[in-house]
Amino acid sequence: MHELYLAEQIIKGVLAALPGEVSPASVRLIEVEVGRLNAVVPESLCFLFDALRSSYDMPKAQLTAAEIDVLCRCQDCAAEFKIDLPLFLCPECGGSRIDILRGRGVRLMRVEIEE
Repeated sequence: MHELYLAEQIIKGVLAALPGEVSPASVRLIEVEVGRLNAVVPESLCFLFDALRSSYDMPKAQLTAAEIDVLCRCQDCAAEFKIDLPLFLCPECGGSRIDILRGRGVRLMRVEIEE
């Protein structure tokens, strides 16, 4: 279950980004984007984050995880398209030389703290 690892890495990333005078306990909201290619279940990620947050002195922090579609561009005809299946073929020309533009990785989008 890689969601546990990701939840812990998100927490550690937020802690590293906080200015020295800001307490981890003041974190209220963390928003992330999760690419569909990561095969992460956002609900599981949020559940595991909830289980870990108190261990890192973030008892009131909430995590929201938005799943991002996979967007590709064909190198042959320059068509851009979304994919739902693990079939990386251009729907316009059938080409298989595809660049992935979006839809992988986890990005920290926003952290809200209590003033």
